[in-house]
Parts: sequence; structure tokens; C-alpha cells
Amino acid sequence: TRRLITALSSSQILCDGFGTSKALDNPYFKPGLDLFMKQQNKCDAILFNNGLHGWHLSDEEYEKHYEEMLLFLLQKGKPLYVVLTTDDIKQDHRGEFVKTRNKVAKALADKYNLPVIDLYTVATSNAQYHKADGVHFEPEGYELLAKCILENLQIL
Repeated sequence: TRRLITALSSSQILCDGFGTSKALDNPYFKPGLDLFMKQQNKCDAILFNNGLHGWHLSDEEYEKHYEEMLLFLLQKGKPLYVVLTTDDIKQDHRGEFVKTRNKVAKALADKYNLPVIDLYTVATSNAQYHKADGVHFEPEGYELLAKCILENLQIL
């Protein structure tokens, strides 16, 4: 998605990303992210999403750790966007988890007056672009996600 964002924005936006399968309660998550951010020469905005990890967390634990992460990111002094999690169409039992986690993310975004980028609606409206694993996307799906991000960043 990051390369697509750069291409679709005619290189107006250059993206880097910290990708991990760590859940929000992992003691190495925040220090790892902090180290990554310290190594960046320039950062104009932060987009945060961590919804398809940490299935072991209760809704209350997820909310607590998500809010702690938002407060940590807000300290960086950059515009912060909350990105709603895409779906997992192969794991029916996770559907409600994802919906609940997106509600938590949205409520916390509202609490801190943060903009929300709704990738969930894009993903669920375009299920035909999911790969066989139910989580990842075909190129057309990633392009739709990238366009959604750019529209929210007011580039398209």
C-alpha cells in the first residue's frame, strides 16, 4: 500500500511503515516503534492501525492499550490519523472482534479529536479483492485502500 500511495500521489507522499504482528500489550511494541520513529528523517503525519493482532486481549484490555498507544503517538507532535482495521473474511469468529475494535478505535479518535480513515468499509465493500487467506488483498484491493488513505489525506 505504501508504494501505491507514493505512486498515486505522484510522489507527493513518501510512506514508511512499522509493521509488526505484536499486540498492543507486548512490552517490546512501544520501544520498537519508538526506535523506528527516531530513525526517520522526516515525518509529516502518523497513521495508526493495530486491529488484527492481540486476539487474547479482552475488549477492555484492548481499549486500555489502544488509548495508551494513542497518547504515546500524540506526544510525537505530528498529525495523527486513526485507521480502522480491515476485515478477516475467513475467520467468522473474528468479525465481531474487528467490529468491536473498530468501535473502540473510533470512540478514542472522537475522544482525542483525531481524524479516522475507514479502511474497514472499503474492505468489506470490496470482498472480491481479498486473497485466499481472507486478510490480504489482490492488487486492486490495495489500490482501493491506498486511494481511501489519499482521499483522507486530501491528496486525491
